[in-house]
Amino acid sequence: MQKQFPVKNWRCYRTGIVSRKIIPSNFCEINAVDHCNITCMDCNHASPAVKMRIADPDFVFRDLSTLSRYYRSPMIKILGGEPLLHPDILALVKEIRHSGISRKIRLVTNGILLPQMKDKVWEEIDEIEISVYPQTEHMLTSHMTDIYQSARLHRVTIIRYFYANFRATFSTIGTTDHALTQRIYNTCRFARLWGCQSIHEGYLFKCPHSIYIPDILDKTVSYDRREDGVRIIGTSSFSGRLKKFLSSRNPLRACRYCLGSVGMLRPHKLIKTDCWKSIQAVPIEEMVDYEKLLRFENGRGAFDSDKIEIQ
Repeated sequence: MQKQFPVKNWRCYRTGIVSRKIIPSNFCEINAVDHCNITCMDCNHASPAVKMRIADPDFVFRDLSTLSRYYRSPMIKILGGEPLLHPDILALVKEIRHSGISRKIRLVTNGILLPQMKDKVWEEIDEIEISVYPQTEHMLTSHMTDIYQSARLHRVTIIRYFYANFRATFSTIGTTDHALTQRIYNTCRFARLWGCQSIHEGYLFKCPHSIYIPDILDKTVSYDRREDGVRIIGTSSFSGRLKKFLSSRNPLRACRYCLGSVGMLRPHKLIKTDCWKSIQAVPIEEMVDYEKLLRFENGRGAFDSDKIEIQ
C-alpha cells in the first residue's frame, strides 16, 4: 500500500480582517493572450499547442469588477503566452486597474518585446517580471540599459528570474493512479502555496494548468474546462462557493494530466510547435521527480529559479 503523507499548511486563501473579502496567498493572474513569440518545451501554459486567444479588456473588467465584491488580490499578474503580443495591452491594463481588484499590477514577460512597449503602458504598471532563458538572454542584453532607464523614469520595479531548467508540467496520457494524482495535488505549489489563481472567460481557476489541459488532450478525452473552475457571478452565495472551491482537497479533473510542482527537471529548450504535443505524450508515472515529491511531502523544497535580480 502506498504510504500516505499528511497535508500540511493548506493555504489557498485567507480572509481580510476589515473587508472580510477572500485574499489569495500571493496574487491572481490574467492571461492577456494564450500564444507566445517563443516555443518553450516545458511551457506551463501550453502556449505552443493552444490556439491564439486575445483577452477582451471589457470582458476582463466585467469579471474582475464582479469578483472584486468578494475577492481582493495583493497583486494582479498579467501574463500569457507573451502578454506584449496583445494588440491593446494598454486598454487591458487600464481595465484591470479600474476594476479595483488590486492596487498592484505586475507584467510577466520574456522581455523580447519590452523595448517596444509604449510609455503609457509603463505608466500603468508597478512591476515587470522578466523570465530569462539561456536561448533568449542574448536578445535582452543590449536592451537592458534602456529597459532599466524606462523603469527608473516610471518608477517600475524590474525583477529578473533566470531559468536554465524547467520542470515538466503536462502529460497528455495522464495517469489512472488516483493515489499518485492526490499526492501531486497535495504538493502543488501552483494551486496551494503560490496562489496562481487565474481569471479566464468568466471563471476563476486554481491554476492556469487547469485552463489549458482540455485543449491539449486528444479529442476522445477532452472535456469542458469550466468543470474545474467557479463561475464568477454577483450573488450572495458566490463567496461561500468560492471558499469551498479554494479549500477543497480533492484534485481537479485536470490533475490526472498534470505534474504540478514535481515534474522532472529538464534543460530549457526551444522546439518546433508541431513537436510540442508529442513530447508531452508520456505517462505521468515516467515524468515525476519522486525525490522532489518526497521533499515537498516532508515540508522541504525550493523554488527552481537559478538566480533572481531585483532593481
